[in-house]
Amino acid sequence: MTLQLNKGHIAALILTLVLIIWMAAGALKKDDADINTRPLTLDTGLTRVQVERMKGEQVNRDITVSAHTAASRRVELKSEVRATVTAVLKDKGAPVKAGDLILQLDPRDWPARVKQGEAALKQRQLEAKSARELAARGLANEAQVAQAETALANAEAELTNARIQLKGTRITAPFDGIVDQRAVEVGDFVKDGTPLATVLDFSPYLVKGHAAERDAADINIGDAAWAELVNGDRIDGRIRFIAAEADSQTRTFPVELEVRNAAGAMTAGLTATLHIPQPATYAYYVSPALLILDDEGKLGLKGIDERNRVVFRAVNLLKADNTGIWVYGLGEEASIITVGGGFVEYGQEVEPVYVSQELKAQSDAGAEDTPVTAQTGE
Repeated sequence: MTLQLNKGHIAALILTLVLIIWMAAGALKKDDADINTRPLTLDTGLTRVQVERMKGEQVNRDITVSAHTAASRRVELKSEVRATVTAVLKDKGAPVKAGDLILQLDPRDWPARVKQGEAALKQRQLEAKSARELAARGLANEAQVAQAETALANAEAELTNARIQLKGTRITAPFDGIVDQRAVEVGDFVKDGTPLATVLDFSPYLVKGHAAERDAADINIGDAAWAELVNGDRIDGRIRFIAAEADSQTRTFPVELEVRNAAGAMTAGLTATLHIPQPATYAYYVSPALLILDDEGKLGLKGIDERNRVVFRAVNLLKADNTGIWVYGLGEEASIITVGGGFVEYGQEVEPVYVSQELKAQSDAGAEDTPVTAQTGE
């Protein structure tokens, strides 16, 4: 019987023949490899990471704080007596000196009570004096002296109360400043504790803000600082206060800049940016992709120490642009892992491959039997 082959059979035979030849060639190649007499290169078994030995660039740093202007002192004057407002001597916005009369309340009969108290006190003083003299001559006993002393003390108390009530009808400025608010008019009846007027002191005045936790430790009382107001004006002053305890809600620290202001004229509540210059520091320009957070939420970079072990390098943000960010806190130099950091753990020993050829050569000098070829990736 004649065997007839179609095109499919021919293709199958050709494919089979090719496979046989390929397998035979592989076996021969393996035998060649088995008899290779070249020495093997021993692997260190350490994970390779790309490391860049970075050098910081000295920059001047300012701590910036969103802030606003405020008076150095603010007092809300309230009524101490029940009376009617009989005169308004200072309008809102008027400058005042310490002791200036702002409002006058009806004194009613308190002037007469003061005179009465003064006369009664004088009488009690004479009676007490006479009782002591008689007791000294044996003509009065101790009970009579004590009674006279008690009457004298009561007269002093009544006169003091009358004087306080009379003084309470005169609402005066407690210090040099400006009458910011006035809550009453002539004819208004006020009770004890009724707000009457607000006096502000702008000599000096303050720029108040809240510093972030990472910056608070770098701010000290007496530090020279400046602020830029919303209108572009620059004002210079010194830090007069930085809180020792953070705000429980915002975790920020209140800070105050004191600005000398001989004129005493200013507006509270103006938006400002507070700048607190810091000593020059070393900054590094890095890719945002290199930033990581540790278990405590601190920002940092992965680097290596002198024993090539992976460590966490804490950093602080300085500024950023469209291509990268500036950080500080690494000192003058730092070895930072730029490739492969995601595959190694803290404390793990690694084999660094330096980006810089010069630094790589220095690293290789200590390991002549294991030369390392610089690479840009894993």
